[in-house]
Amino acid sequence: MGIPFNSTSTGKPATLDQANAVISGTFTGGGQFSPAFALYGVFNIFVWANGGPNAAWVGSVQLERSFDGGITWLVCGIGGGGIAQAIYASGLDVSITADEPERGMGYRIHCTALTAGAPLNYRISATGVLGTSNGIPS
Repeated sequence: MGIPFNSTSTGKPATLDQANAVISGTFTGGGQFSPAFALYGVFNIFVWANGGPNAAWVGSVQLERSFDGGITWLVCGIGGGGIAQAIYASGLDVSITADEPERGMGYRIHCTALTAGAPLNYRISATGVLGTSNGIPS
């Protein structure tokens, strides 16, 4: 399940319902971020350029995670020892399915560079957990 993740807010964020458990948008250049969301359980992240599968784009995006309410953002590690990181570059669609076991972890997509192929689209969804019995994937 995903909830809005706003480190500047002092109020408790509302839980997303099934109707709005998907956010999407575009990057038009480097140095841009998707909205940050606290994700728990199964979720999906997609990044792609206009024009179909693996359409041409030149740049870099990375999946970032916050353990401290959005004060510090770290590139997600996807391999042992943190060597392999969730950084994706130039011309390939990004499709990530993950399962976050800890509540309150914040995630965002950071477009660090985009020099060709704009706009670059993104989609974050947490609807998979909502469609399971008691939020536990079968």
